[in-house]
Amino acid sequence: MVNKVIDLYVKNFLVYHYDGWYWIINPNTKEWVVNVADSGYTFFSRDFWTTFSKFYPSKDLTKDIHNWVSYKLGVPIGKHCHPDYIPHEYNWKDEFDESVIDEVINNGIK
Repeated sequence: MVNKVIDLYVKNFLVYHYDGWYWIINPNTKEWVVNVADSGYTFFSRDFWTTFSKFYPSKDLTKDIHNWVSYKLGVPIGKHCHPDYIPHEYNWKDEFDESVIDEVINNGIK
């Protein structure tokens, strides 16, 4: 059920493969949901999933993300799954800024 709800939420998003990573991005707004390395290392957009969880509360968001990524992309899921930032801990948000997303959209394979 969770997979179908997430699918509906990201209905207009596209999957890009670029430089060893899969990205799920809305090409119009440049909003991204997850990026997953070919090895299974996963990052997810904390802002997106926080918004999503308001509409569809989850007991274990990381597990739901892993299940959905595996279902959607068919890639092996590694044990590492992190949000792009956690306040007062780490912040990889700059690695996913608009210039990176533009590069993925322009050079990635759909």
